[in-house]
Amino acid sequence: MTISASLKKDIKNLSNLNGVSSREENISKYIKNSLKGTSFKFEYDNLGSIAVIKKSAKKDAPTIMLAAHMDEIGFMVTKIEKTGYIKFTPIGGWWGHVVLGQKFIITTEKGKEYTGVVGSTPPHIMEYAQTKAVVKIKDMYIDLGASNAKEIEKLGIKPGDIISPDSKMFTMPNGDFVVGKAMDNRAAVAVGIEVMKKLSKVNLDCNVTFVGTTQEEVGLRGARTSAYKWTPDVAFAVDVTIAHDTPGVTPSDVKLGSGVALSLFDSSIIASKPLFNLVEQTAKKSKIPYTYDGLTGGGTDAGAIHLAREGVITMTLSMPSRYIHSHNSMVSLKDMQNTANLLIEFIKGFDNSKLKKLKY
Repeated sequence: MTISASLKKDIKNLSNLNGVSSREENISKYIKNSLKGTSFKFEYDNLGSIAVIKKSAKKDAPTIMLAAHMDEIGFMVTKIEKTGYIKFTPIGGWWGHVVLGQKFIITTEKGKEYTGVVGSTPPHIMEYAQTKAVVKIKDMYIDLGASNAKEIEKLGIKPGDIISPDSKMFTMPNGDFVVGKAMDNRAAVAVGIEVMKKLSKVNLDCNVTFVGTTQEEVGLRGARTSAYKWTPDVAFAVDVTIAHDTPGVTPSDVKLGSGVALSLFDSSIIASKPLFNLVEQTAKKSKIPYTYDGLTGGGTDAGAIHLAREGVITMTLSMPSRYIHSHNSMVSLKDMQNTANLLIEFIKGFDNSKLKKLKY
């Protein structure tokens, strides 16, 4: 299959941008700049979510929302020790094992960036029991090479500053798999941009609202406000999911290159069955590869969206990803393209008659 050149470009640029929860401005600016020159309307909610709106010429056309969260996990500075070491707290879900010894970027209020490393004790001087334990994040620190707190303060660093993983995207030898930070969920943001680009000059029988949501990693917050503000009839949360093709993970059909993962359920939502069936029919008709997914833990923006107002017909479309919530997660460009293609085909065929079949 052919991968869109713009999709390749967008995922690299988006992965490399910093945008921890509540600091997603870099991502929303990228979305807007990528879709300049179109007839789309751009709107924002008060949490910073951005909506890209394409209106149908049809009167009373139904509205489909595509929600892709812009934020990535990171940290926040909480204290500067007298010794010059920096203490921090997680924003989003981190496992201590993937933090030690890693590089991070601290961004000051004035936008200056400084790279530091999370310190780790050499195993040579550790007790045996220590080598078997996961170090708690509250006991970690970032080292900027400063001798005291005054040196840190002169840099303009203070509590409340945001800390982002320091990692640049690269492509694996097979040409399909790409690795970088924030694939959760910049892969979906890139898909949303791709969908809107391809639909920019297509006459539709439905309205489309692509929303880059904020603060998903800390409680689906932007999704909640977005669903109330832009009032969709049908919504798709577009996200990544766990790839079950690495050692130590229970094998399943959800793996890199397997296609779009149609989510049956997660901890916050059970997919609308009529919508699920229609999406599956679209995938079959368009010969787009897909798998079935389900998560007993974790969730997506769909968990907040489907509870808005009187309820929104919602499900999640996901792309398998290895090593989620680390400096280097991996996704397949083919899976991204297939996800975009499925959404495009679904939207092109959607109208009020289809909506009626999805309702009780």
